[in-house]
Amino acid sequence: MRVGLDGSLASPRAASAEARIAWAAQGMPATAQLAQTLAEATGDHAPRIAVSLVLEPKTAAFTLALADAGCEVAVFSAVSETDPEVAAALAATGRVAVFAPTTALAAVDEDSARTVRECDARHAAAVLAWRPELLIDDGSHLIRLAHTEQPEALVTLRAAAEETTSGVRPLHEMAADGELQIPVIAVNDARTKTGFDNLIGTGQSCVFALADVWDAADPHYAGLSGTRWAVLGYGPVGQGVARFAAALGARITVVEPDPVRALAALHDGFDAQPSERALPEADVVVSATGVWHTLDAAGFALLRPGTIVAVAGGIDDELALDTLAETGWTHRSRGARVAEWLAPGADAGPLVLAEGGGVNYSAAEGNPIEVMDLSFATQLAALLRLLETPLPPGVHALSVAEEERVARAALNARGGAPARPVRSDRAGGAAQPWRVHRYRSRADAPRG
Repeated sequence: MRVGLDGSLASPRAASAEARIAWAAQGMPATAQLAQTLAEATGDHAPRIAVSLVLEPKTAAFTLALADAGCEVAVFSAVSETDPEVAAALAATGRVAVFAPTTALAAVDEDSARTVRECDARHAAAVLAWRPELLIDDGSHLIRLAHTEQPEALVTLRAAAEETTSGVRPLHEMAADGELQIPVIAVNDARTKTGFDNLIGTGQSCVFALADVWDAADPHYAGLSGTRWAVLGYGPVGQGVARFAAALGARITVVEPDPVRALAALHDGFDAQPSERALPEADVVVSATGVWHTLDAAGFALLRPGTIVAVAGGIDDELALDTLAETGWTHRSRGARVAEWLAPGADAGPLVLAEGGGVNYSAAEGNPIEVMDLSFATQLAALLRLLETPLPPGVHALSVAEEERVARAALNARGGAPARPVRSDRAGGAAQPWRVHRYRSRADAPRG
């Protein structure tokens, strides 16, 4: 295996799709260990599991690990989130039902964009018609599709696990409204996911993908050092983007409405300002919220021509490109995955990367394999819980013990080990009996 400049295992991008899938399988030992446990738990029953995730080599290897564990497996992925060569190679194995494009299909005008939307809708309906029992979802899109337009899927779909922050949010809303009909484990909220995938993986991969796309499109690109960035949102993804960009010399201003998070950005060494001050000065704007129209039309109007705009993580329409189009803005290509958006009457404008999708998975191969190993292993821990424990409809968290199971597997695979825990049987984990305290008046006071 090659090692990248950042220390992560580097994908052999020039190799065949089959070779890249095999590379990914070798680089995910924690996933392999949890998959073996899943194989033991399935017994004679082969559960039908659908996976809705960005389809690249690591995801393909994950679905094959599920097949190795005795599961019937299907995978769905949107056009913009699919490596078609990987999809074709995975389909050719005959071991995973693939509901994703196996040939290149790109939206370049309104007609082809309509074709892309129709392709995605057809594949999404088809994977639910495949009748999975368990679902690993991304953005809770398939869960919401089943609850709104394909309720017949809920006859066999008995539980799900959700991968993302933007997917967990609507699930809580559904549960509050009494509409969520199945149990869903919020994998995103597990410490082995958010603290690594969101913070480290997405932070690193988005900064590197942005730099690669910018470099390929701009012959005058001179690196990130000295560039001014506005990072919109300071949750785990925003924190990761700010840290990795700053490590490469960028100057960071965080735009965060939560005053506690904005203060945290200051204490982390960054500036914190409202969008009215940060956006006009930015060379690069990264939306890292997972919230609809984070960068709205008014925000776009503040940007200087040539400003790079990208999304980290991301949901549909996190950038208000739909509003721009409705109000007369136009766009033209400025390179692979780079579009210049022009206000009415303007001859130059900001440069949007990857059509406003998450830049790390739309224009690159997603997160480093080390963090995806943790994310997939956490998904497997969720599947084990769903197979072994009946849960009522609602949003559920992984237990501390399940998080620790994943962490121990990863530590063991990487040659580490946790310290021996100091445990207390006392209520609340108190270190000493409650009768023992600093200010007791007699030396011979009872010690519990």
